[in-house]
Amino acid sequence: MNYEEMLEAKSVSAIKKEKTPFGLLYKKMEGNKYLNNVDLRPELTDNLVFCDDLDKESKQNLEMKHKCQMHFTVNADDGGTYGVTIAQGTYHTFENLLVDNPALVAQKDFIENTIKDLLEFTDYLHSQNIQHVCYAPSNVFARKNDNALMLLFHGSAYANLNDQHLLYDGCEDFLAPEVLGEGTVDERSDIYSIGKFIAYLYQSASVPFELKSVIAKATNENPDKRYQSAHQMLKAINMKRKTLKSIITFVSAAAIALLCFGLYFSMLPEQEDIEFVKPAPAQEEEEDILSGGIDPITELGAIGKDNIEDEQIDEKKMREYEAKAEQIFRRQFTKEAERIISKVYDNSHLNGSEKQFITDSHNMMEELVKAQVKLGGEAGLSDAKSQRIASDIIERVTNQKKAEMNKAKVSE
Repeated sequence: MNYEEMLEAKSVSAIKKEKTPFGLLYKKMEGNKYLNNVDLRPELTDNLVFCDDLDKESKQNLEMKHKCQMHFTVNADDGGTYGVTIAQGTYHTFENLLVDNPALVAQKDFIENTIKDLLEFTDYLHSQNIQHVCYAPSNVFARKNDNALMLLFHGSAYANLNDQHLLYDGCEDFLAPEVLGEGTVDERSDIYSIGKFIAYLYQSASVPFELKSVIAKATNENPDKRYQSAHQMLKAINMKRKTLKSIITFVSAAAIALLCFGLYFSMLPEQEDIEFVKPAPAQEEEEDILSGGIDPITELGAIGKDNIEDEQIDEKKMREYEAKAEQIFRRQFTKEAERIISKVYDNSHLNGSEKQFITDSHNMMEELVKAQVKLGGEAGLSDAKSQRIASDIIERVTNQKKAEMNKAKVSE
């Protein structure tokens, strides 16, 4: 292939035209560089009202400095207006972008960033008393390399056209009913079209739960029941995502807590079942001895009244001692449990990976068991009693830590 053939092949490959509501978008070599052009549809360029509005928008367009705005200049000759030239760069319509690379929607944060940029730019347009009107995927653009969202023509500049069907032929599904019906254009008509565009982004996947109600409200047939501004719609999306994330975090924490309690009880020593044997029936000889008038207190040296009173006093002291021992154990183990559990139940651990949180929780249970055995032995309590008290304390302290974390989230 010689040099001329290479140039010709390059020129042919560059002319890949993409259909938009206003005309065909393509790159054309002029001099030694490629320029983006839109050849406007003849039925638009033949309309004097449209051409006049296009000239007015081109002047307004050049003054807009937002990162999502594509700037253009009008192309005209002796025959009149025939197209526009767009500032340097390579652009695709979202319609063609997702056809050529449908895997983009699965990339991390692609859709989320697209929705955020679209609503923030729309909020800026509304502050300038401008409405885009039609957010059809063939009328929303993406810049090559970073796929940043861009917009070109804004529909409110052409509100003087009596027939909006002429302007948005083939994109009627993305227009609010009042635009085609009464020709009414306001912020709520943009909200409707944005809702349709978001639904389009999820055409090959299920719409996330937190966005279903947002899309339903945005695309309500009644304008009064939609979001009243792009800022309000973006705020609703962020709030629903934050709520869903909090629910997932809480459910995960609760599931891990249950797992930890299961691990704790599985690590406790097993208690041996004690088999109680009924006393053997009294022998006849013993009955004869008792019936013969022998006093067991005097003859057999049995416990007397004074001894019974002493034994009752000793039992009372023993109960007091056990109560004191339980009190000491409760105080010491509560202090240890708060220290150990606080190392795991905090924001830094719950915001980490689930695997790491489970590992930390397992270590926490081992440390709690060791503390229970050690402090219970020092207090002179049985394993069964110290285990029961420790379980109550662990459950109470864990619930307290979770409540403190939830309260901290709400305050944020």
